[in-house]
Amino acid sequence: MEKDTKKLYQITEAARACGLSRSTLMRMEERGLLTPAYIAPESGRRYYDNFNVARILQVEKFKAMGLSTEEIADYFARGGEASELLAVLENRLRDLQRSVEEMRLRAAEGPGISVQMMTLPAVTFLARRCEGHSVDEKTAAMYDFYGECVRWGCTLSDEPIFNIQQRQDFLSGRIDNTPYPYYVCVPVKPGKADADAQTLPECRALSVLYCGDYSGVDEMWLTMGREVKARGLTPAGLPRVLCIVAPYTGREIETKRYCSRLVLPVEE
Repeated sequence: MEKDTKKLYQITEAARACGLSRSTLMRMEERGLLTPAYIAPESGRRYYDNFNVARILQVEKFKAMGLSTEEIADYFARGGEASELLAVLENRLRDLQRSVEEMRLRAAEGPGISVQMMTLPAVTFLARRCEGHSVDEKTAAMYDFYGECVRWGCTLSDEPIFNIQQRQDFLSGRIDNTPYPYYVCVPVKPGKADADAQTLPECRALSVLYCGDYSGVDEMWLTMGREVKARGLTPAGLPRVLCIVAPYTGREIETKRYCSRLVLPVEE
């Protein structure tokens, strides 16, 4: 028995009301985000009601927030329970706040340093052990290993290259010139990582963000040492330097625009 469709909307009407195309609504249905109120068995014509229209608008809003198809579908499958979506958005807000802080220093004229406590997100990466102490040595090692990861066919992450340094001189208020071990780390996509990939879990960390040419890197380290002492913090891991804007990120970038984030995991 055919359903009375007088109070329902055809696909073109629903799409127009939402400012979308007919094909967009069809894709939503294919991805499990939308089920028409009624589909005519003979013609296959789709009809929508007010609930459908409101849902389409919600889906579009969630997509604009950066949520994935799977996350949105799970929200509706859980009856609108939003704690999972909230956790995802809070994590993205932290990432956005980090990005704003970085951009603020990049936009400033002259070198700048910013200090804060932060939640360092988990990262999956490939690593190579090296030894040295100069910025030039680390830069060359990072560039070489980055190229090897590309040639190996690794699926790289958009997280910045970083290095993990086995040093403690900065905690005593000095900078030594003695070579020390460090690890060049290239982030990769977790779901497509090589068997040799490692993962560092999310942790609490003290961050010193520095923008400027590398002549000010020592002051970045000394600032970290002073802040650890002043805040009474206890290190819980080796320091990492995230190379946000560095020689490998572009030939055209001026050295005064380089940006590095020194992070030290600390006990909660």
